[in-house]
Amino acid sequence: MTVAAQRTLRIAGRVVPADIRFGRVALTLAASVALVVLALHLPPFMASGADLADSGQRGYARNIWQETQTSLALVAVVLPWVVYGLLWQGAPWGRRLLLAVATAGVVLSTWFILLSVQSYAALPRQVSGVVVRVEGRTVWLSDGGSYYLVLSETELQTAQPWLRIGGSVIMWVSPRGHAGAVAPAPDVR
Repeated sequence: MTVAAQRTLRIAGRVVPADIRFGRVALTLAASVALVVLALHLPPFMASGADLADSGQRGYARNIWQETQTSLALVAVVLPWVVYGLLWQGAPWGRRLLLAVATAGVVLSTWFILLSVQSYAALPRQVSGVVVRVEGRTVWLSDGGSYYLVLSETELQTAQPWLRIGGSVIMWVSPRGHAGAVAPAPDVR
């Protein structure tokens, strides 16, 4: 008679299937976290369409680059899981599901990267006008355009005095309508 000891893991009273490999999952999760941290601290690796000699456009480029970093971080979350699904065999249904979800995530986040890189590389346009409506981070100007503010929280707080109804502003805007810099318009008398 042979006696075999089987190691099982129980979480909340339920047996976790033996085909889940916690070491590989932990390694993939650690790779995702490391890539996200790297993406969020990555300096610009391409030329900006903004004139970096102008302080307003320099602020615009900095804020638009932060959008690109966020998009890169999204890819960093899902890409290691595609690699996990390709390298290590597991339950066939689980592997297919993981690959399908992770691949869809890579495709979608790559699309976001392409949009944000396009904004970063494009020549921004200067827009000025009177604020007629503010809703969250969206501002409507008297010219009929609406613009999404991609300012940092500090810059947004600083801009509150002139980002109010009736305030005159100048903004640097990407082709997608994202305002990366905003300043009060000088008084013309």
